[in-house]
Amino acid sequence: MKKKRLIFYYIILMFFCPVFSASALSNGQKNVIIDNCDIVKDSLKNVQKADSRARIFLGSHYETVLSKYIMPLNVRLLENNKSNAGLIENQKEFSEVKAGFTADYINYQQGLEELVAIDCRAEPERFYDKLVSVRTKRGKMVADVANMRKLINKNINLVKELAESL
Repeated sequence: MKKKRLIFYYIILMFFCPVFSASALSNGQKNVIIDNCDIVKDSLKNVQKADSRARIFLGSHYETVLSKYIMPLNVRLLENNKSNAGLIENQKEFSEVKAGFTADYINYQQGLEELVAIDCRAEPERFYDKLVSVRTKRGKMVADVANMRKLINKNINLVKELAESL
């Protein structure tokens, strides 16, 4: 059990922390990948499932924010001739980042599927190179999520400023 836990922590470090350069995979690292291929694959499949659930949750959350809060407010302000350039610009930027998040997630998920399909016993270098690539794609998704949070907070602040000015 302790060995599995240690291997799991190693997988997490390997997947989330870019420690090694892709071209400098040592024999020891290759052996760890080969020896623990099944555990690595199971861990990656668990990450894949968790990320899929997170994507569904975040995607619906962002869609709700856009379609039930940001857009109706801007439409209502426009109808009442009180449009706010900051809110309109934030809506545009939010829509663009949301579309980017969706595209980045699809790209990441395809890379993760390709990674899981690689036989890490037969091709540990290719497996690790793909792992590094997938890690980079996941980083883009994390940046998109942070940007979406920033835009939601910006929208809240713009609405507060608008309310104070009325």
